[in-house]
Amino acid sequence: MRLLSRLLLTMLLAASSAGYAATLNNPAEARKLADEVMAKVAVGDTEGALRLTKPYLVIPESEFETMVGQMKLQAPVMASRFGATIGTEFVRQDAVGESLLRLTYLQRFDRHPMRWVFYFYKGTGGWVLNTFRTDDVIQQLFP
Repeated sequence: MRLLSRLLLTMLLAASSAGYAATLNNPAEARKLADEVMAKVAVGDTEGALRLTKPYLVIPESEFETMVGQMKLQAPVMASRFGATIGTEFVRQDAVGESLLRLTYLQRFDRHPMRWVFYFYKGTGGWVLNTFRTDDVIQQLFP
């Protein structure tokens, strides 16, 4: 399980590299985007969910497509271990100062949850999705 988590974390942390991205106007729009992403995750459309993030991520096309490919490869492994996706759940919103926002969600499977964390950064042009990750380190959800 830890190997799967590390692989996903490594892929998704790559999203913090520099690039050009569309921007969102405020934290409410960031939350709306994350909610839309998780709505697709809730029905098992992880690829569609990732494609919603693409305009707001600061990564090159090739890295994005690699990330999508890796998630596709991992989906059957996750389904065999955890069962079917049965929905998602918003957990919390945290801010650091005026320019960093973290949104945390659960992807609920029959037998195990996965944690999804989105990090938005406010630069001079607006809010971008700086990075996001998904893992099974559910212990991090508790104080």
